[in-house]
Formats: sequence, C-alpha cells, structure tokens
Amino acid sequence: MRDKVESAIERFKSIFRKDQWEERFLVGKKKAKKILEKLKKQGRNEMTTESMELLEYYGVPVADYKVVVSKREIYQVVDEMGLPVVIKSVTSRAVHRGDIGAVCLIEDKGQIEEAYPQVLGEVASRMPWVALTGIMVQEYLPGHDKCWLRIERDRKANPFKVWWKRIVGGKQSSSEKLIEGREDMESVGLEEEFAGVFAFALQFKEVQKLEADFVRRGDEWVLVDSKVWLFD
Repeated sequence: MRDKVESAIERFKSIFRKDQWEERFLVGKKKAKKILEKLKKQGRNEMTTESMELLEYYGVPVADYKVVVSKREIYQVVDEMGLPVVIKSVTSRAVHRGDIGAVCLIEDKGQIEEAYPQVLGEVASRMPWVALTGIMVQEYLPGHDKCWLRIERDRKANPFKVWWKRIVGGKQSSSEKLIEGREDMESVGLEEEFAGVFAFALQFKEVQKLEADFVRRGDEWVLVDSKVWLFD
C-alpha cells in the first residue's frame, strides 16, 4: 500500500511539472467557464452540486449520485443504484448539510418514508432563508479513511491557502500550505486524485473558498461532497 501511495503522490507532482499542465485540464476549464457564466447571470456566487459536476470534469473521482425532486424518484434511483445510499438536501446556498440534519443513510427502502420528510423539514425549520432545490441520492462509501480539503483566498489573486486533514488507518494528520503557483505543487504531498481540485483553484482566481470531502475506496480517493464560494 505504501508503494502505491508514494507512486500516486509522485504522479500528482508530475502533473504540475509539465509546461502543458493546463492542457490536461482543458475540458474541466471549459466546463467551469460555462458554469461560472451561468452563476453570474443568475446572480449567484455559491456552488453546491454544480461543484461536484465541475470537479468530475477535472478528473476528480466522484461518488455516483443523482439529483431528484420527489420521493418517487428516490425509490427509482435506489432500484437503479442499489443500497445503501445517502440522501442529502440540495439547496440554493452552500450549507453544511450534516450540521442541520439534512443527510440520511438509507440501508433499507422502508427508511425512505421517514428520511425524506426529515431532510425537507430540517432545511425548512433550521434554515428558512435557504431554498430547497432537490434531493441528492448518492452511493454510500463506508470507508474509514477520509480527507477534508479546504482552499481559501483573502482576495481575488492567485495565492491561496490550502488546509487538509486526513484520517488514514486510524491515524490523523493535517497540514497547511500557501500556494502561489504551479511550482508549489511539489510540496503538497497529496495523491493524484486531488490534482483536479488544485487545477481548478489555480485556473480561476474568482474562487474565494472551496471545500471538498473525500473517502478512500480501495486505492482511490473519491469525492463525496464539495462546495465553492466565489468573489462577488
């Protein structure tokens, strides 16, 4: 396992060593431009589900999910995806769903009847200023190895701070670095699955804050949740 991790870290470094590194993420960059233009037209500066779609175009592995708008559709997705799944609120604002109880683990179809109104009700009662726009049905990844990644800029410029915390094999570690450009990727020390997150932040200076939560599935880190805030 250690050799595989070291190899994945080296691949992360090699991505940003190349002069053509932006070409590797060209598809993601084009998708990001379209999403950011759409948000600007809508007068929005926060991304929830769109950020997961965007990062997937950047090559970030993403847990399988589908956004629905009714309880009937939840049953349909469960039939397609299988159990267990997690259902989460999809809102007009980037909020921490776990903090308001708007996340439920479904291990049996019978739990949907109780979980569906709970997710809707928690958003309505605890954050009435936030509009509920849908329900995400997502495959459940039970891994014990997790990584929380946070990126933040003080102003609309290239340098940004990155902080992450990991739990691997029951051991917790954390680190914080200032990233001023591609050259700083050498010192990050993360695996290649995280490269797309950094590429997006490097290419778009309007990213004020980004949060991405990963769970390890086998030898691969998989994104299970993300949020992005943009400068006005």
